[in-house]
Amino acid sequence: MPKVTSLHIYPIKSLGGISLTQAQAKTEGFQYDRRWMLVDAQGKFLTQRSDNRLARFQCRLGTDSLQIQFESAHLELPLSEHVTTTTRVSIWESSIEANEVHPQYSKWFSDLLAQPCKLVRMTAASHRPKQLLVPPHKTLLSLADGYPYLVLGSASMQTLNERCPDTIPSDRFRANILLDTSSAHEEDGYGRFKLGETTFQVIKPCARCQVITIDQQTGAMGKEPTKTLAAYRKKENHILFGANTILLKPGIVRVGDALVSA
Repeated sequence: MPKVTSLHIYPIKSLGGISLTQAQAKTEGFQYDRRWMLVDAQGKFLTQRSDNRLARFQCRLGTDSLQIQFESAHLELPLSEHVTTTTRVSIWESSIEANEVHPQYSKWFSDLLAQPCKLVRMTAASHRPKQLLVPPHKTLLSLADGYPYLVLGSASMQTLNERCPDTIPSDRFRANILLDTSSAHEEDGYGRFKLGETTFQVIKPCARCQVITIDQQTGAMGKEPTKTLAAYRKKENHILFGANTILLKPGIVRVGDALVSA
Protein backbone atom coordinates (compact mmCIF):
# COMPACT_ATOMS: atom_id res chain seq x y z
CA MET A 1 0.00 0.00 0.00
CA PRO A 2 1.61 3.31 -1.04
CA LYS A 3 2.28 5.81 1.72
CA VAL A 4 3.14 9.50 1.70
CA THR A 5 6.88 9.94 2.20
CA SER A 6 7.04 13.72 1.81
CA LEU A 7 4.90 16.77 1.09
CA HIS A 8 6.07 19.91 -0.69
CA ILE A 9 4.85 23.40 -1.44
CA TYR A 10 6.38 26.08 -3.67
CA PRO A 11 4.95 29.33 -2.30
CA ILE A 12 6.48 31.62 -4.94
CA LYS A 13 6.14 30.13 -8.39
CA SER A 14 9.46 28.77 -9.74
CA LEU A 15 11.38 29.55 -6.53
CA GLY A 16 12.60 26.93 -4.05
CA GLY A 17 10.23 24.48 -2.41
CA ILE A 18 9.42 23.78 1.23
CA SER A 19 9.08 20.31 2.75
CA LEU A 20 6.20 19.82 5.22
CA THR A 21 5.08 17.03 7.56
CA GLN A 22 1.44 17.92 6.96
CA ALA A 23 -0.45 20.23 4.63
CA GLN A 24 -3.95 21.67 4.28
CA ALA A 25 -5.31 20.47 0.93
CA LYS A 26 -7.59 22.95 -0.85
CA THR A 27 -9.18 22.77 -4.29
CA GLU A 28 -6.61 25.09 -5.86
CA GLY A 29 -3.62 23.35 -4.19
CA PHE A 30 -2.00 22.97 -0.79
CA GLN A 31 -2.25 26.04 1.45
CA TYR A 32 0.42 28.58 0.43
CA ASP A 33 1.44 26.55 -2.63
CA ARG A 34 2.12 28.80 -5.62
CA ARG A 35 0.05 31.69 -4.28
CA TRP A 36 2.80 34.23 -5.11
CA MET A 37 4.76 34.81 -8.31
CA LEU A 38 7.09 37.24 -9.99
CA VAL A 39 5.91 39.08 -13.10
CA ASP A 40 7.82 41.28 -15.53
CA ALA A 41 7.02 44.88 -16.48
CA GLN A 42 4.24 43.65 -18.78
CA GLY A 43 2.65 41.52 -16.06
CA LYS A 44 3.83 38.21 -17.55
CA PHE A 45 4.90 35.48 -15.16
CA LEU A 46 8.60 34.66 -14.66
CA THR A 47 9.80 31.06 -14.44
CA GLN A 48 12.97 29.02 -14.41
CA ARG A 49 12.42 28.39 -18.12
CA SER A 50 13.52 31.95 -18.88
CA ASP A 51 15.70 32.58 -15.80
CA ASN A 52 17.21 29.54 -14.08
CA ARG A 53 18.50 31.77 -11.24
CA LEU A 54 15.03 31.51 -9.71
CA ALA A 55 15.88 27.97 -8.56
CA ARG A 56 18.50 29.43 -6.22
CA PHE A 57 15.98 31.44 -4.17
CA GLN A 58 15.35 29.31 -1.10
CA CYS A 59 12.12 29.67 0.89
CA ARG A 60 11.11 28.90 4.46
CA LEU A 61 7.69 29.14 6.08
CA GLY A 62 7.51 30.94 9.40
CA THR A 63 4.57 31.21 11.77
CA ASP A 64 3.14 34.19 9.91
CA SER A 65 5.78 35.00 7.33
CA LEU A 66 7.56 33.71 4.25
CA GLN A 67 11.35 33.92 4.46
CA ILE A 68 13.41 34.04 1.27
CA GLN A 69 17.17 33.80 0.82
CA PHE A 70 19.33 34.34 -2.26
CA GLU A 71 23.03 33.95 -1.53
CA SER A 72 23.64 36.49 1.28
CA ALA A 73 20.42 38.45 0.72
CA HIS A 74 17.41 37.82 2.95
CA LEU A 75 13.79 38.90 2.77
CA GLU A 76 10.89 38.27 5.14
CA LEU A 77 7.35 39.08 4.08
CA PRO A 78 4.13 38.64 6.09
CA LEU A 79 1.88 35.92 4.69
CA SER A 80 -1.15 38.22 4.66
CA GLU A 81 0.46 41.38 3.24
CA HIS A 82 -0.52 42.95 -0.06
CA VAL A 83 -1.46 46.35 -1.44
CA THR A 84 -5.14 47.06 -2.03
CA THR A 85 -4.91 47.87 -5.75
CA THR A 86 -5.27 44.89 -8.07
CA THR A 87 -3.22 44.38 -11.20
CA ARG A 88 -3.89 42.09 -14.15
CA VAL A 89 -1.22 39.45 -14.69
CA SER A 90 -0.83 36.62 -17.18
CA ILE A 91 0.23 33.03 -16.70
CA TRP A 92 0.10 30.85 -19.80
CA GLU A 93 -3.40 31.30 -21.26
CA SER A 94 -4.80 32.71 -18.00
CA SER A 95 -5.25 36.38 -17.23
CA ILE A 96 -6.20 37.06 -13.62
CA GLU A 97 -6.38 39.82 -11.06
CA ALA A 98 -3.64 39.75 -8.43
CA ASN A 99 -2.21 42.16 -5.87
CA GLU A 100 1.36 43.35 -5.55
CA VAL A 101 2.68 42.36 -2.14
CA HIS A 102 4.62 45.59 -1.55
CA PRO A 103 6.80 47.80 -3.78
CA GLN A 104 9.80 47.30 -1.49
CA TYR A 105 9.68 43.52 -1.99
CA SER A 106 9.37 43.98 -5.74
CA LYS A 107 12.46 46.19 -5.67
CA TRP A 108 14.39 43.52 -3.73
CA PHE A 109 13.73 40.97 -6.48
CA SER A 110 14.28 43.52 -9.25
CA ASP A 111 17.70 44.43 -7.89
CA LEU A 112 18.81 40.81 -7.51
CA LEU A 113 17.57 39.78 -10.94
CA ALA A 114 18.70 43.02 -12.62
CA GLN A 115 15.34 43.48 -14.30
CA PRO A 116 12.09 45.25 -13.38
CA CYS A 117 9.63 42.83 -11.80
CA LYS A 118 6.84 42.71 -9.26
CA LEU A 119 6.04 40.18 -6.58
CA VAL A 120 2.29 39.57 -6.72
CA ARG A 121 -0.02 37.22 -4.88
CA MET A 122 -3.44 35.68 -5.27
CA THR A 123 -6.13 37.29 -3.13
CA ALA A 124 -9.91 37.19 -2.92
CA ALA A 125 -9.92 39.05 -6.25
CA SER A 126 -8.06 36.21 -7.98
CA HIS A 127 -10.02 33.48 -9.73
CA ARG A 128 -8.47 30.92 -12.04
CA PRO A 129 -10.86 28.18 -13.16
CA LYS A 130 -9.69 25.26 -15.29
CA GLN A 131 -11.84 23.14 -17.56
CA LEU A 132 -11.20 19.38 -17.61
CA LEU A 133 -11.97 16.84 -20.32
CA VAL A 134 -13.12 14.28 -17.73
CA PRO A 135 -15.53 14.50 -14.75
CA PRO A 136 -15.83 16.65 -12.69
CA HIS A 137 -14.96 18.78 -15.78
CA LYS A 138 -13.63 21.72 -13.79
CA THR A 139 -11.37 22.73 -10.93
CA LEU A 140 -9.65 25.82 -9.58
CA LEU A 141 -5.97 26.58 -9.98
CA SER A 142 -3.39 28.44 -7.99
CA LEU A 143 -0.48 29.89 -9.97
CA ALA A 144 0.74 26.39 -10.88
CA ASP A 145 1.28 25.70 -14.58
CA GLY A 146 -1.71 23.49 -15.25
CA TYR A 147 -2.99 21.44 -12.32
CA PRO A 148 -3.28 22.01 -8.57
CA TYR A 149 -1.33 18.89 -7.51
CA LEU A 150 1.49 16.71 -8.81
CA VAL A 151 1.92 13.19 -7.43
CA LEU A 152 5.13 11.19 -7.91
CA GLY A 153 6.04 7.63 -6.88
CA SER A 154 9.39 6.39 -5.57
CA ALA A 155 9.43 3.47 -8.05
CA SER A 156 9.25 5.94 -10.95
CA MET A 157 12.28 7.75 -9.56
CA GLN A 158 14.14 4.47 -9.01
CA THR A 159 13.53 3.33 -12.59
CA LEU A 160 14.71 6.68 -13.93
CA ASN A 161 17.91 6.57 -11.92
CA GLU A 162 18.62 2.98 -12.95
CA ARG A 163 18.56 4.16 -16.56
CA CYS A 164 20.10 7.63 -16.23
CA PRO A 165 23.87 8.21 -16.18
CA ASP A 166 23.35 11.08 -13.74
CA THR A 167 21.74 10.74 -10.31
CA ILE A 168 18.53 12.74 -10.49
CA PRO A 169 16.89 13.92 -7.22
CA SER A 170 13.11 14.06 -6.98
CA ASP A 171 13.17 17.85 -6.44
CA ARG A 172 13.74 18.26 -10.20
CA PHE A 173 10.07 17.37 -10.70
CA ARG A 174 8.66 19.78 -8.11
CA ALA A 175 5.98 17.34 -6.93
CA ASN A 176 3.56 18.09 -4.10
CA ILE A 177 3.06 14.52 -2.90
CA LEU A 178 5.79 11.86 -2.97
CA LEU A 179 4.69 8.27 -2.40
CA ASP A 180 6.53 5.07 -1.56
CA THR A 181 5.41 2.90 -4.49
CA SER A 182 6.22 -0.60 -5.76
CA SER A 183 5.73 -0.19 -9.55
CA ALA A 184 7.10 2.52 -11.82
CA HIS A 185 4.48 5.03 -12.93
CA GLU A 186 1.65 3.33 -11.05
CA GLU A 187 0.56 6.81 -9.99
CA ASP A 188 -0.62 7.44 -13.56
CA GLY A 189 -3.48 4.99 -13.09
CA TYR A 190 -4.67 5.76 -9.57
CA GLY A 191 -7.97 7.41 -10.55
CA ARG A 192 -9.70 8.46 -7.34
CA PHE A 193 -7.84 7.87 -4.10
CA LYS A 194 -7.89 8.92 -0.46
CA LEU A 195 -5.10 10.20 1.76
CA GLY A 196 -6.22 10.67 5.33
CA GLU A 197 -9.39 12.78 5.27
CA THR A 198 -8.90 13.95 1.69
CA THR A 199 -9.93 12.61 -1.71
CA PHE A 200 -7.93 13.21 -4.89
CA GLN A 201 -8.30 12.26 -8.54
CA VAL A 202 -5.50 11.70 -11.04
CA ILE A 203 -6.38 13.37 -14.34
CA LYS A 204 -3.44 12.39 -16.54
CA PRO A 205 0.34 11.87 -16.64
CA CYS A 206 2.26 15.14 -16.44
CA ALA A 207 3.96 16.45 -19.59
CA ARG A 208 7.34 17.82 -18.56
CA CYS A 209 9.24 20.91 -19.71
CA GLN A 210 12.92 21.85 -19.55
CA VAL A 211 12.72 22.77 -15.84
CA ILE A 212 13.52 19.13 -15.01
CA THR A 213 16.99 19.71 -16.49
CA ILE A 214 17.75 22.48 -13.96
CA ASP A 215 19.60 21.62 -10.75
CA GLN A 216 17.28 23.00 -8.07
CA GLN A 217 20.19 23.82 -5.76
CA THR A 218 22.60 25.54 -8.14
CA GLY A 219 20.47 26.54 -11.13
CA ALA A 220 22.86 24.71 -13.49
CA MET A 221 21.26 23.24 -16.63
CA GLY A 222 22.05 19.97 -18.41
CA LYS A 223 20.52 17.41 -20.77
CA GLU A 224 19.32 14.96 -18.15
CA PRO A 225 16.88 13.57 -17.24
CA THR A 226 15.09 14.64 -20.44
CA LYS A 227 17.48 12.66 -22.64
CA THR A 228 16.92 9.43 -20.68
CA LEU A 229 13.17 9.90 -20.28
CA ALA A 230 12.79 10.46 -24.02
CA ALA A 231 13.89 6.86 -24.57
CA TYR A 232 11.03 5.32 -22.60
CA ARG A 233 8.53 7.97 -21.45
CA LYS A 234 7.87 9.93 -24.64
CA LYS A 235 4.40 9.99 -26.12
CA GLU A 236 3.26 12.29 -28.93
CA ASN A 237 6.32 14.51 -28.40
CA HIS A 238 5.66 14.83 -24.66
CA ILE A 239 7.90 13.55 -21.89
CA LEU A 240 5.60 12.11 -19.21
CA PHE A 241 6.59 11.83 -15.56
CA GLY A 242 4.41 12.15 -12.45
CA ALA A 243 0.64 12.52 -12.36
CA ASN A 244 -1.48 15.69 -12.66
CA THR A 245 -4.06 15.53 -9.90
CA ILE A 246 -7.04 17.47 -8.59
CA LEU A 247 -8.72 17.55 -5.18
CA LEU A 248 -12.28 16.33 -4.63
CA LYS A 249 -12.51 16.51 -0.83
CA PRO A 250 -10.41 18.96 1.22
CA GLY A 251 -8.64 18.24 4.49
CA ILE A 252 -5.25 17.55 6.04
CA VAL A 253 -2.67 15.32 4.37
CA ARG A 254 0.17 13.97 6.53
CA VAL A 255 3.44 12.21 5.90
CA GLY A 256 2.74 8.54 6.57
CA ASP A 257 -0.84 8.61 5.26
CA ALA A 258 -1.67 5.44 3.33
CA LEU A 259 -3.21 5.71 -0.11
CA VAL A 260 -6.60 4.01 -0.38
CA SER A 261 -8.54 3.65 -3.62
CA ALA A 262 -11.75 5.65 -3.62
